[in-house]
Parts: sequence; structure tokens; C-alpha cells
Amino acid sequence: MLSKEELKLFKISEQESILLFYMGRSPLGILLYPVYAFLVGDVLIDTGTNRAGHEFLESLKDRKITGIINTHHHEDHIGNNADVQQHFGINIYAHPLTLPYLENPRLNDLHLYQRIVWDWPRPSKGEAVGASVKAGPYHLEVIHSPGHAEDHICLYEPDKKWLFTGDLFCGTNFVYLRQDENYLQILDTLKKLSALNIETIFCNLKGVVKDGKIALAKKISTMERLRDDVFKLRDQGLSPYRIRQKVLGREDARHFFTRGHYSKQNTVDSILSGKRPANR
Repeated sequence: MLSKEELKLFKISEQESILLFYMGRSPLGILLYPVYAFLVGDVLIDTGTNRAGHEFLESLKDRKITGIINTHHHEDHIGNNADVQQHFGINIYAHPLTLPYLENPRLNDLHLYQRIVWDWPRPSKGEAVGASVKAGPYHLEVIHSPGHAEDHICLYEPDKKWLFTGDLFCGTNFVYLRQDENYLQILDTLKKLSALNIETIFCNLKGVVKDGKIALAKKISTMERLRDDVFKLRDQGLSPYRIRQKVLGREDARHFFTRGHYSKQNTVDSILSGKRPANR
């Protein structure tokens, strides 16, 4: 469990109703794969990792919490569901495909690195989220956003032009992919989201991203360029291995630490497994 010094809490001055909870585990003195959770009005968006469960719950006890929305079923997003739900007696809302994982988190077949960094959460009880959720004075529209996970949702506050992207955005660059992610589906989903009027992105990996519409466009452009490069090299007869070497370089520590669950090769392989866009 993290010490209180290792659990960092940030308040966004520009949107004072939103609190960012930044948490992770540093077993070797290095903070590994930290994540954010958000408090929007009186509703939590995700609950982070149970490695910081005590500190997270302590930070919430004097606050009004009326509900939780989970963006998807991964263990670093539902980690403290059970403790928060039990303490506040509140409902948890998620995509219908998420609900079995809340009830039985061990349906997630965690890799060794995931067990080290996050581990399985305790079971919680959820219900299917509707088309929108009231979060204090805010109105969060629910958008099904597959690609990172089939059950993934994003949340959009149209008046404030906020987009909560879970693990879908994760910065403007794109190098690594999980074995169970779908590159072209992520790209399609990001394109649909880009039609929204977005000023600020709240990302569970990056935190606050200003000029969200510009950042989203940059991400899309990066992904389209990489996709096109991969298909062109395939047309030249290169193997997936050689394509990865040319466009993304050698594998690095992330590949070895996760035993290939996250890798550059996954990115190339996922692109090649999809349908090439017309006229490209």
C-alpha cells in the first residue's frame, strides 16, 4: 500500500469542482503506471488502483459522493469500487459489458506485471449506465468508445466542453498497444469524438489536456500517418517484424516488463489485421 506521500491529490484551479486523484505503486522507488480518478460534482469517474485504497478512501470521507461511473472494466479503474461503494452506500454505473467484471474481478486474467502494480480489486455491484448522468451541477453524456476495451465509455460535458476519455486518448503520440486493443477501432472512435466541441480532455493517464480538440486532431493525424506507413511497407513486401523495426524501432523496457502484453509489435500487428482504408 502506498504511503500518503505517494498518493498525490491535485485540484484543478480552472474547474474547481473537479478533483484529480493521482495514484500508483512504487515498489522499487519508481512510480509504475500511475492512474487518475476524477471527482466531478458529486460523482467519481473511476476509482483508481486498490494499491492506494486506504489513502483514496480517506481523501473522500469528508466529501459528498453520490455515485461512481466506471469508464471500463480494467483493474486500475475499478480498484476502489468496493470500498467507496460500501462506505457511501452508492450506485456504480458502467457499460453492460463491464458489469460481470465488477461482480467478479477475477474474470480479468491479469498478467504478472498487472498483479504486481495493481492486483485484482474486491467485487462490487454495478448497474447499466444510461444515456447521461447528473453529476452535481454537471450533465455527463455517455458515449460508447470501443478500441481500448469493448466496454469502454467516454463522458462529455457539453456546457463545459469537457471530455473524460478513460484510457482511450492517452496522449498525442502512439507507440505501444496492448494485445487486446484494436488500433483501427481506437482510431475510428477518436474520429467520432473529434466531432464534439472539446476544450479540455481529462485522461486517466495524462490528467488534464488543454486545447483538447487540437490534441485529439494531432493524435488522429499521428495514428493515420502510422497506419499508412505500415500498409505501404507491407505493400513493399516487408514482414511485420521488419515493419515494426522501420516505423517504431526496437522493443524496449515496456515490452520486457509486460512480457509483450504492451509492445510496438502489437501496434503493427493490429494495424495489419484490419481493413485498409479505401484510396490509400
